[in-house]
Amino acid sequence: MVIAETGLHQPRKGTIERVFGFFLRLLAVYALISGLVYWAGLTGIAGGGQWRFDLLAPSVRIVFTTLAVLMPAAALGLWLATRWGVVLWVLAATAEIAAYMFLTGTYSLRAGIAGANMIGLIGLVLMAGATLIERRTARIAAP
Repeated sequence: MVIAETGLHQPRKGTIERVFGFFLRLLAVYALISGLVYWAGLTGIAGGGQWRFDLLAPSVRIVFTTLAVLMPAAALGLWLATRWGVVLWVLAATAEIAAYMFLTGTYSLRAGIAGANMIGLIGLVLMAGATLIERRTARIAAP
């Protein structure tokens, strides 16, 4: 923010920065839905009760419970476009990809989720890089 004689002014956002904000909102919706699916599975609402907490192996319990907590929290942070929201989502997405790689028996049907997380992570890195470049060029061009 810039404080001038006339008051408080927000710096104008560039096109890429606005698109990045929209991308973060899309990730927030995805994270919220993912978190709700984990909670529905852990409580026995979804999956015909086969994903209930008391029926899961201990390693799967840890992963599902962690993701059930991280995903909705990350969704809030992403929706608000905060750094901690991005960090939480990156942690959750990385945990989900790692679970797909190491818990193949449980996660074999969730290959699409791991792929979506990879696409999201790649998109996040590309959008953050483009936003950084846009900010630097705007700073250089400004008098």
